[in-house]
Amino acid sequence: MIKINKKFTPFSKLSRHKKRDLYVRLRKKIKQTALGYGQNFTSNLVLNEPGRPSLFNQWFDFYFLGLDGVTIWNTVLCTANQAYWDAISDLAYEEADRLCPKTTDDFDLKSFLIPVYDKITGKKLHYIMKEPEIKPELNNLTLSKFVEGYSSKLIHEDTGDTAPIFESFKIDKTYHYGIGLFAVVDAPEINAETIEAMIAKFRSIGEQDWKNPMPVDRAKLPADTFEVLVKTQAL
Repeated sequence: MIKINKKFTPFSKLSRHKKRDLYVRLRKKIKQTALGYGQNFTSNLVLNEPGRPSLFNQWFDFYFLGLDGVTIWNTVLCTANQAYWDAISDLAYEEADRLCPKTTDDFDLKSFLIPVYDKITGKKLHYIMKEPEIKPELNNLTLSKFVEGYSSKLIHEDTGDTAPIFESFKIDKTYHYGIGLFAVVDAPEINAETIEAMIAKFRSIGEQDWKNPMPVDRAKLPADTFEVLVKTQAL
């Protein structure tokens, strides 16, 4: 068995010299990739993929430099739409768990896999996923189907109090590379302009935690689940 050493020194605990070295390397990469991303950030993901509907551009991971000359911001940016879907989904899973509490067997990976054997040699070839189990407690639906339907119900009935979403910046200093930053913005999609605007705003408030005291207007949030909207392509 290969042992994986999960211990590491968070970026926030590194010496200023080591932080500066990583900072300079990232600065160079940002300059090299500016044409594909922007003047102030870079990423390992594809941005502005041709023909990609805006519905699918609701979150993005990227890196940008701090104003102190040593900090790297390792950022997850999502729209209020995505944050809303996530919050609604959490509520739906909570309801499913209330109606049909999980058991230890629900967390056994092997229970989800069915071995496939060679008919001649009897040798195990591979595994296939077991068909999702229908739960009587969930209106005779699978967990995923119940969550999808209940999420849609919550959204249709929401007048603004079910899952209020706030624009925000939240810092996490436990990251291996850079300082973690989770941001929520009130924007229809994530693109270069949205990212640059987010960076500018974060810097303008002093690169610190922040939460808008006013929630995003319910009328601007999705009218249904992501799955439903994918089918209609109407956000």
